[in-house]
Amino acid sequence: MIRIAETKDSSDIAALSIQVWLDTYAKQGIRKSISQYVLREFTEKNIERKLSSENQACFVAIEDGHLVGYLSLNVSAECPATGDEKPELDRLYIQESFTGKGVGSKLLQAALTFCSSVGLEQLWLTVFHENTRALKFYEKHGFKEIGLTYFEFENEKHENYVLCTSIAV
Repeated sequence: MIRIAETKDSSDIAALSIQVWLDTYAKQGIRKSISQYVLREFTEKNIERKLSSENQACFVAIEDGHLVGYLSLNVSAECPATGDEKPELDRLYIQESFTGKGVGSKLLQAALTFCSSVGLEQLWLTVFHENTRALKFYEKHGFKEIGLTYFEFENEKHENYVLCTSIAV
């Protein structure tokens, strides 16, 4: 079941975020900069703040009463490739055992439907350049590479592709 996220989901979203982020980006293990980032970024309070923001739209995927994925949109964010203000898909995290089962596609469809319903015509996102599974997923769903940016933390720069798709309004 896909539904709009509620503040009661905050701790589950925070835990899932840490799990997925580490599985995706800490391929060589945990080090101080990684642990400090996830523990600072993915807190229950940060998620609650995000869920209560008028500039955010968040959706959760629930299976048998358990959170298995979530998606968050920043409704108005500056796209690093174009400089335009448009909605950003800033997180699409699926628990590993639920990848490949359509959960991400359903969450993405909910986001696109939301964007269309409020008259938004494009959606952009960034993907780590080595995340081939995510790149294939977004390509399958009509996203095209439009530029390059960098994710920076702890004095490290990580190359990300900027992808964008048009939304039928």
